[in-house]
Amino acid sequence: MLALACELTACSAKRGEPVPVASGAEAGQTDGSAAQRPDGGKRKLTVVKETDAPTRAEVAIDRIHRLEGASIDAWLSDDVVRITTTKRLSPGTATEEAKFSYAAETVDLTNDARSADKQADAAGPAPALVKEKLSPDGKFAFVQQWKDNYTARNFMKNTETGEMTEIKASNYLESGGWLDADKYVLAAGAMQGRGDVLVIRTDGTVSKMEIDDPQAELFTKLSASRGNVYYTDALQNLKKVVYGADPKPTLLASGVSDYELAPDGARIAVSTAGGADGAKLLLYDADGRTQSTAAIGKGDLVPYMSWSADASKLAFAVYAEDRSGMNGVYVFDTASGTVVPVVPNAFPPVPAQLESLRHAARRHGGGEGRLARY
Repeated sequence: MLALACELTACSAKRGEPVPVASGAEAGQTDGSAAQRPDGGKRKLTVVKETDAPTRAEVAIDRIHRLEGASIDAWLSDDVVRITTTKRLSPGTATEEAKFSYAAETVDLTNDARSADKQADAAGPAPALVKEKLSPDGKFAFVQQWKDNYTARNFMKNTETGEMTEIKASNYLESGGWLDADKYVLAAGAMQGRGDVLVIRTDGTVSKMEIDDPQAELFTKLSASRGNVYYTDALQNLKKVVYGADPKPTLLASGVSDYELAPDGARIAVSTAGGADGAKLLLYDADGRTQSTAAIGKGDLVPYMSWSADASKLAFAVYAEDRSGMNGVYVFDTASGTVVPVVPNAFPPVPAQLESLRHAARRHGGGEGRLARY
């Protein structure tokens, strides 16, 4: 019996499968075999069948599409994606910023066919960039038409009728999210100070939300879900404010370089700031409790994270100077807790990333001095 147990354990360990062993009365059903203990009791061995093992993530690459200079705005279906392509028209100088052009397109990934996106307002000149965020129930969308790098026109769109209601409030940032199916929260930003946090209802009415936090100098990253508003402050703290309750925030995590709220609002993926221990990717629940003491990913930089629409999987990229460490694109499966490498060593060169980050800092009104926060 002992020899059989050793063989089963060794065989399962080679396949990376868990081998639960129960002893005593808690062992449950066994194969009928029992080993005599020195004290006269019996020790039982339970072998868990393959069907009882935790479900593991099955991730494989079906195809790869190369979209130069593109960022994903939204997945319209499993095979259709809306993208924005950025092209640099002229480099920056000591007195002028670099100039960029933006093209919104819809791409059919079954054949790579592209078509111009028709979101632009036909009544006026075409905006430089258009972004759209659907409400949780899909009945409305918050639309921003960026006229230039710093100002935008905002609309609430009825997705069933196509009717657009313009929001009479100026803003300089695109940071925000749906508080619930009827309210969108927007960190409007300002040329001076941090600006207001606006609550925009689907009927177009606007009110201000108070956040009592002197450490929040600029809401460069603000998200919302299930009546909660999440953001990072100037000291790299992740905080939460409950809408309609105390305007003072609750501290959830410190040393945060970036975070990504799951679509269902139940989990938060948090990338810690790089330091002596490097950058780590951790998972928290909506109240800031860590769901695991072990890091999902670890390296010198964890800058990209994206949840699947059903919040069951988290894709992320890791870069490390040590080429033997984690490098590339990975997928974390929340059901099994496994991390699967999808595209190893596919991380872009660091200089290209920094140029992109500098542009992002300027694009969001942060300036070069804000680079460290992205």
